[in-house]
Amino acid sequence: MTHVLRLSALGTRLDVHCTGERADLLATSMRVAWSRCIVEGDEAAPTKAAPPVEARLDDQGDLARRLMLTTQDITRALIGAQIGRLLMLHAGAVSDPATGRSLVYVAPGGTGKTTLTRRLGQRFGYLTDETVGIDKAGVILPYPKPLSVRRPDGLGPKDEVSPDTLGLEPAHPQPRATRVVLLDRRPDVAGLELEEIPFMDALFALTEQSSSLPRLDRPLHRLAELIDAAGPVLRVRYAEASDVEAELTRLIGDAP
Repeated sequence: MTHVLRLSALGTRLDVHCTGERADLLATSMRVAWSRCIVEGDEAAPTKAAPPVEARLDDQGDLARRLMLTTQDITRALIGAQIGRLLMLHAGAVSDPATGRSLVYVAPGGTGKTTLTRRLGQRFGYLTDETVGIDKAGVILPYPKPLSVRRPDGLGPKDEVSPDTLGLEPAHPQPRATRVVLLDRRPDVAGLELEEIPFMDALFALTEQSSSLPRLDRPLHRLAELIDAAGPVLRVRYAEASDVEAELTRLIGDAP
């Protein structure tokens, strides 16, 4: 039996085909993990569509790994569908639930974006912990995927946990990128170090953490417009999320 789940995320519609001997378990788990992206039928479905993602589960013991791999497949498919349209950054983002002012924090994978998102998302609307897609008007198209959470013992695959399970706030309906920071997590930093990045340095740094940037029309102009609207770009050096949470909260409130 095949269970088909329809997702709406990053301005894109995507179907996930759950198959295998434990397809029912996989589909049920996907519905929980992807609670903020599931749509029924064509309900509020974007016009942009991505090719379907195939996910197979035969062994219940492989569930966590299959969920993790499926999240990666979905992310790649959504990014692929928006190539040439959205400015896409390797970043997390949260929004002020009242104003839509949004903080975009840019960093490579494995550098603490998810941990920071879990903390900020208790107060601000969760947009994504993985890929920020911004249209020409500066509006962020949310990707409220499950968060990939490392297990306490550090063993095995990460668990895909719904933002609803974690109690993260819903996002503003029209979130706009109004502040951008580069995260630089270093275990040897005491407290917090904050510096303003010159325009050209910021342009190069954001280019390195973008997806398919050359496929955009006038790609460097798009990045420059983001820096002008949300600048100056700041670099934040820190060791733990608790060291930087208060400052990032202030930045959201200070955004124009």
